[in-house]
Amino acid sequence: MSALGLFKIKKEERWMALAVLFIAVAFNALVIYSHYSVYTMGAHGGFWTIFLENFRLSGYDCWSWITISGMRIHFETVRHPLYLSILYPFYLLNHWMIEQLGTNFAVFFMAVVLVVSTVYSAVFMYRIMREVVGLKPFDARLLTFLLFSFAHVMLPMMAPDHFIISLMLLLMTLYIAGRKMKERKPMGTWQTFGLMFFTAGISASNGVKVLLASLFANGRRFFRWKNLLVGILLPLGILVGIQQAQYYAFEVPQKEVAHKIERANLKKNAKKFKARLAERKAWLDAHTGRAAFDSRVGKWMDVSTSRTETLKENFFGESFQLHQNYLLKDVSWDRPIFVPYNWTANYIIEGLIVLLFLLSSLIACRERFFAMLLAWFAFDVTLHIIMGFGINEVYIMTAGWAFIVPIALGYTMRALAYGPRRVMRILLVALTLWLWIYNGGQIAMYLLG
Repeated sequence: MSALGLFKIKKEERWMALAVLFIAVAFNALVIYSHYSVYTMGAHGGFWTIFLENFRLSGYDCWSWITISGMRIHFETVRHPLYLSILYPFYLLNHWMIEQLGTNFAVFFMAVVLVVSTVYSAVFMYRIMREVVGLKPFDARLLTFLLFSFAHVMLPMMAPDHFIISLMLLLMTLYIAGRKMKERKPMGTWQTFGLMFFTAGISASNGVKVLLASLFANGRRFFRWKNLLVGILLPLGILVGIQQAQYYAFEVPQKEVAHKIERANLKKNAKKFKARLAERKAWLDAHTGRAAFDSRVGKWMDVSTSRTETLKENFFGESFQLHQNYLLKDVSWDRPIFVPYNWTANYIIEGLIVLLFLLSSLIACRERFFAMLLAWFAFDVTLHIIMGFGINEVYIMTAGWAFIVPIALGYTMRALAYGPRRVMRILLVALTLWLWIYNGGQIAMYLLG
């Protein structure tokens, strides 16, 4: 499977891709329109204030806008070693355009990345349904649109963060691995190299999922020296090298400048500066669980936040349906960790999704491809629910695992007889329409309001 063939949109995929393109463009246009005059200011050195004071979308970061605008790095390059390399060419072009036109085009450049990633995420999801699960075109499209109706799969389409890029690469990995399993062929070493380099490069934790995909697709061949050295270790080594080069070239000098600014602010208005820091710390302490250890890694892990409430309101709640109160607020600034729904209907819908997922998983678990998906899901549950990594806003991780739900439903659709399948299809159409109208409406009202 050549790279050109992989990204060529087939005839039966075109109308669906066009519909997804229209939706993604519309959502990104709403985000830009919401603060157009502010977002496009060609400021020099004030991009942090411009974006941070005006962008608030449920915990997603706008660091990419700031990086493209002024080459300030505020995300963890250790966790996203390739992300800066993707943004850097946009920064160079945008920097030149700001000087020539006095307008900041960062939001437009990032919107292009988000829209392209969204379209190809939908294309790869559709191909998984058609070529791996084996569904008819209508059912494959229906379940693809079901995936994108989930609240925190819909939001990454427009949030200037890495999540939709990660979704595209994970679905591409699933599609390639699934095809290989179907054809009973191993994944090539250089294919594994490419998937590991790009997928883990966008988010380091994704490397575990590529490793599992290679293991399930290749079986014993996975342990061959060539696959381990060239397919797994070589791309990880290159990513470490890229991250270190970026760190010393950009981050170290930036930190020195930032410390000078902090010292200047402290000297200029020490009382106000300390008061703001104390206020910020008080909020985080009150809205953050207890860390597992007093170390850099340990502080990412939460041992006190309620797991049952997390599963009900956030992991299976907010991930699929937005809460009406504190709509799209950020837990780091102005949202409680747990927010109940106002309507009982939301809990009924949540229960229906979870029930369908569990029943469908029992049907699908015999499939090797779905067993691989369950291993991916087990990794996410271990990382976020058991270890507590990012548990306070676990819903923003939805794009990394939620595709297992429609894929499980796809196996159920395939297994059902004609009559029950029609009933299931009607139920899923109703569910998909509800989620699109409910979540899409909430997001539109928030951005326009």
